[in-house]
Amino acid sequence: MEKAKKIKIFIGMFYLISLVLFLYLFFSKFSLQEITSYDFIKENKSYFNTLKNSNLFFVFLIFLISTILWVFPFLGFGSPIALLGGFIFGKWIGTIVVVLGLSIGATFLYMFGNYFLRELIKDKFLIKYKNLEIKFKKSEFFYLLIYRFIGGIPWQLSCVLPTIFNVKVSNFFFTFFFFVSLFS
Repeated sequence: MEKAKKIKIFIGMFYLISLVLFLYLFFSKFSLQEITSYDFIKENKSYFNTLKNSNLFFVFLIFLISTILWVFPFLGFGSPIALLGGFIFGKWIGTIVVVLGLSIGATFLYMFGNYFLRELIKDKFLIKYKNLEIKFKKSEFFYLLIYRFIGGIPWQLSCVLPTIFNVKVSNFFFTFFFFVSLFS
């Protein structure tokens, strides 16, 4: 038990250091205003077109991996990724790569929360939602999909809260994929 605790602390510290380092390097190069505006993408249009035309599959793969990393471990939100993906790849391929990347990243975030934060989240929230635990066990996919449509919850938190109900990873992935597909 002590060894598992040390491993969790080590991974948690590595995660925090990586997150802080990434945010520092990223925001020293770009401002929040810059990355959330469409003008940034328009100004770099020729660069993105040259990049895409050089090797579509390689760029698709790099963008997919970058999207996964943007979501987990760096807890980024989907708007800049969706804009950039649509601009680089067009409507259909951009939608596919963005939805797939966001879904995989959110699933990794759920698995991280399930491993590291399960006890903390259960202590804070399970008492309030004990009646939902039984319903989730009966039909995880359906209730998780309804949960996704409830607004007002930051999506990073909404990726971690299902750890209360010990949702299967496959159900989490497919509900998130379906939900993001509807709104992309």
